Amino acid sequence: MVMSQSNKGFILIDSLMTVFIVSCICILCFSIYKSIENYIEGYLRYTEESNIRYEEIYNSLPECEVCEIYEYDQDD
Repeated sequence: MVMSQSNKGFILIDSLMTVFIVSCICILCFSIYKSIENYIEGYLRYTEESNIRYEEIYNSLPECEVCEIYEYDQDD
């Protein structure tokens, strides 16, 4: 009868260790997912803001004069 009580304690500790390890893995996966999601959102926000700034810069430039293009015929 002493052996069965000892085995129950071992199984309880083993179960608690398994739950702890699985919890750590779940927390790690969730935190990695959130960091990737934050990176993607930040990158998309950055590209949108930079596109808006480039459009503002382009629109603020004065119109340029029409260029004359001279084409030469090359006969070899």
